[in-house]
Amino acid sequence: MAFCPNCEAEYVAEVAICPDCEVELVSELTPENRVHDIAESAPVRLRSFSNSAEAEMVRETLDRNGIRAFVEGGDFAVIPSSFSQEVVVMVDERDLPHAIEIYEAYFNSETTAPAEDDQADT
Repeated sequence: MAFCPNCEAEYVAEVAICPDCEVELVSELTPENRVHDIAESAPVRLRSFSNSAEAEMVRETLDRNGIRAFVEGGDFAVIPSSFSQEVVVMVDERDLPHAIEIYEAYFNSETTAPAEDDQADT
């Protein structure tokens, strides 16, 4: 059998490259060849949000960038559009510096898209 060191999917021995990750397969998964560190760690708070939609958008962005993250909290309250507890994006403590960098790049950018009038016709 062959394994993808990124997604850890298992393939028949004849397959050499993971079709999803485009990574060369290995004959066995070891701590040395795994792309993701699976050692135990603690989740830490990245940021809290006013609603779960915002938190989920950040979590998805982090996930697409290889950051281990999850959303915690956000149970609906009696008042529409409110939550009974804080909505927090948690990340693996080892990923926190990179998660902050990605969050800043995607969500704290000072640049904005040009006005529709400024965009060239294509």
